[in-house]
Amino acid sequence: MIDSFSAYLGKYGTLSESAKSRIDAISNSVQLPKNEIVLRQGERCRSIFLITSGSARMYYYHEGNEVTNQFFFDHEVIADMQSCYAKKRSFFNIQLLEASNLIEIKYSELEHLYGHYHEIEKIGRLIAIECFLEESDRNRSFQMYTARQRYEQLLKKYPDILNRVNLGHIASYIGVTQIQLSRIRSQQVSF
Repeated sequence: MIDSFSAYLGKYGTLSESAKSRIDAISNSVQLPKNEIVLRQGERCRSIFLITSGSARMYYYHEGNEVTNQFFFDHEVIADMQSCYAKKRSFFNIQLLEASNLIEIKYSELEHLYGHYHEIEKIGRLIAIECFLEESDRNRSFQMYTARQRYEQLLKKYPDILNRVNLGHIASYIGVTQIQLSRIRSQQVSF
């Protein structure tokens, strides 16, 4: 079970006991309510959150409508990594979809550890690559797949998403209206 930042980072490589201790020393547990906004569009993302239980979404506004760009669930990290890395304002909002238990780490403190622990720096690079690949896959899905295929991929990745996220967020994530999503859902989908 992933219940600390050091355990999460340990998925990507081996950490010394000293590195684990330093990471956990700069981590803080936080409990936040449903609908809490942990990052607002126009702010710089300064914290990374690990979800120990709960869920969130990243979204932006397009022509007055909210468009969901990403979902986050148990044992995943919430952040706008582009904003963290580039130290620029975020184009996104991040909202909790459920009351959530999180572990927060300030990105500047993690970045400071990169200079002292090569293994943390290496893991940070691997996570950055993973984020890039996920974003590339997301972009490619809009070029190569139908809305139904994007919906099926979402259900494969997050089998219990329909129990945890409202259909409006799911519709915007796959790029359709709620009426179009209802049509897709009415078709037989089996995995």
